Formats: sequence, C-alpha cells, structure tokens
Amino acid sequence: MEYASTLATTSEFTEMVIRPGDKHPYTMSRPDATPLTPAENAAGLDPIAALSVLDDTTRANIIGTIVGHPKGAPSKKELEYYNPSIAASTLTDHLIRLEEVGLIEAIERDREGLERGQPYRFFQLTDAARELFDRNNLFDPDAYRELFAEVEKTDEIKAAEDVDRPNRRN
Repeated sequence: MEYASTLATTSEFTEMVIRPGDKHPYTMSRPDATPLTPAENAAGLDPIAALSVLDDTTRANIIGTIVGHPKGAPSKKELEYYNPSIAASTLTDHLIRLEEVGLIEAIERDREGLERGQPYRFFQLTDAARELFDRNNLFDPDAYRELFAEVEKTDEIKAAEDVDRPNRRN
C-alpha cells in the first residue's frame, strides 16, 4: 500500500508531460548544438544524417582524400588510386551515398581538349559540408594535404592531377 501512495496522481502526471511548444531542458540538437547555417539550409543538408554516413571508414577515407587532394576535387581514377582497397563499383556506391546526404557534389568539365583517358568528372565537398566539418573540427585541410603530399604518385596520377577542374560557381 505504501508503494501506491508514492505514485503521482493523474493530475500530477499530466503536468510532467512535454507538449509541442513547451520549454524543457532536454533537447535533441545538432552535434554542435547550433542552428543550420545559411549554406546548410540552402543545400538541405541534415547534419546528423551527413555525419552518420561517416561512421563507415571507407566513406570517411573518401572524404579525407577529397579534402587532401591538391585541387580539392579528385577524379574517380584518383580516388581509386588513393584508396586501393575499394573496388570501383563499391567506390561508386559510396560516392552516391555521400552525394545523397549533401557532403559532396560532382562537377564536370568540358571534354574538349582532353586527351584520351583524362578525367572530366570530379568530386568535391559542398560548401555546407565544409562549414559542418569546420564547426566540428573534422577533416582539417592542412593535415590531410600534408599526408597527401607524402604519397608516391604514378605518372598517370600526376597527369590526372594536372587536369584543370571546373569552377562549380560559374
């Protein structure tokens, strides 16, 4: 009987219910608890979804390769070279997933003037992704570029890196 006396009455219980619009101390928020930035809002980037796809080491390595690339936009050929353990078909699947959540975007250049085998399609971070990473101290470009500079490159990869990338803002 003593247990029953400690239970809240129905009226007390309704006072503890959180209703939409109520102010309460427990909120679910973004990883850094700040509102969406204008770039994230415009890009439709969901920070939780975007960061959650990076729990896969392969996708995190792809982002690291993009961040560390000297021009910030490697081709698929370069991504394959720098991530040799990823099969080409699997790489495509990961690139699609990263693009779906708004972390990367594909940019293409005009094929005119390219030699056979030279890349024309490249992958780069979205502005919203860079802002999200900067706010959360993730994928520091300087650190990744230093690592990238130490990688031995074949002549084919050096030629791929020398191809001009389009400016997506044009």
